[in-house]
Amino acid sequence: MAYTILAQGPGYTVAQDDEAHSSIPYGAVDRENGDRNHGFVDLADRPELAAEIPEAKRSVGLRTLLETVNGRGSPLMTLGCECGMFTREPESEGEPDRYVGSYVAIAFRAAGMNTAARIYELARAVLGRTAGSDAHHYTFEITITPLRTFFGNAGCLEMHTNAIGYGRDDAQAWAAFDAACLALSSAVEGVIALPPDDALFQP
Repeated sequence: MAYTILAQGPGYTVAQDDEAHSSIPYGAVDRENGDRNHGFVDLADRPELAAEIPEAKRSVGLRTLLETVNGRGSPLMTLGCECGMFTREPESEGEPDRYVGSYVAIAFRAAGMNTAARIYELARAVLGRTAGSDAHHYTFEITITPLRTFFGNAGCLEMHTNAIGYGRDDAQAWAAFDAACLALSSAVEGVIALPPDDALFQP
């Protein structure tokens, strides 16, 4: 497996993974640790269904991000999501010892748009519009990841987007994660608002 960092800066990393992990759509799966992957839910043009996604019930920020990406008329859609609390060993005293980690897989609805070059440009467009925060500590990791199939189409990739919110207690970490998702949501709104003749959307 090749994992290559394409771009990196304060608070963000963009990488490319050569290994395909998912086929879209996919069914529900019970994991060995007792967790459950609830399976693919097509939210495209049905953003109101985001409120019923179990993972989105944990975070208003995540729900807002799902609603924005899948809004009516959006060229984008989500393919899956997850979030949860984790602990970490701080590198120095005073750093947060826990974080909410997550992923939201995003792709263009049109299969032919989901090339490595275009997903990279989508990542650049989103990150370029994502604001930082003085009140919360969060970072972003985006991985351009191949899909086994995308509604029967081969050769498609997704933007596997990880928002990570840090805190010294659970409430602070969840608040940082919500803020990170809301920053992503605002950035995606800016991308969706680009005119149809923008280079991002051209063949």
